[in-house]
Amino acid sequence: MEARVDIDAEPYRVARALYDLRRRRDAANGVKGLFGEPGWDILLDLYIARHRGTELQVSSVCIEAGVPSTTILRWIARLERDGLVYRANDRGDARRRYVRLTPEGHALMERVLMSIGPLR
Repeated sequence: MEARVDIDAEPYRVARALYDLRRRRDAANGVKGLFGEPGWDILLDLYIARHRGTELQVSSVCIEAGVPSTTILRWIARLERDGLVYRANDRGDARRRYVRLTPEGHALMERVLMSIGPLR
């Protein structure tokens, strides 16, 4: 995967701030999945991972979202149908699959994050 780390880009800063706020909110309420937005969680996690030059395995996406894996797998399938993400096999280990944003998914996240604007 080609690293596209640009931590100075405003959309990336907004994404990180939203991600951190979400984690703090979820930790404070004590009820796992109470404020779940699986589609948004997946797209946000994948956007941040892409900008860091890292990849997320399907299993990691399931854990990070804090909801049942069956829910996340349904959401990944929906996001695939919508052309926003795709799954790719690990060349070194056939048991592993990665989830990545498509160019359309990345462009959508850029538009959404830019429309939110700076979080200060």
